[in-house]
This record gives sequence, structure tokens and C-alpha cells, in this order.
Amino acid sequence: MRPIGAAAPVVCWHCGQPVDFASGEQTARYLYRGDQPFMVVIEDWMHCACGAYQNVRRLNEITVEALGNT
Repeated sequence: MRPIGAAAPVVCWHCGQPVDFASGEQTARYLYRGDQPFMVVIEDWMHCACGAYQNVRRLNEITVEALGNT
């Protein structure tokens, strides 16, 4: 999966601090079908330093590559 577009900055709904979702330390991940073929919405739930959880949604493209074709 590959993100589409630039990721928008995310701030915590509770304390207003920036949430660093680039670290990849999500607590849960959900995948939803996009409105076009090979598109998926990824929703990650991130833990903020204040103790709250923030969801981050991003549109991704699914690519399929052949493996083992030598």
C-alpha cells in the first residue's frame, strides 16, 4: 500500500499537541474500501502523550507485484 498525497498534520483532539503518526506506533489499524478500485482508507488510532487516542485517516493505493518470477 502506498499513501496518496501529502499527509496533513494531525493534532490531538484533547490537548492540541501534534501527534506523530510517522513513527508507525499505532495501537489499532482499520482498513476500509475506497470509492475507486485499488483504493483503501487506512485508519490508525494513535496514543497521545496526554493519554488520549486520536484517529488518523489516510487514502492509500493498493499495488500488487509478482513475487518469485525469476
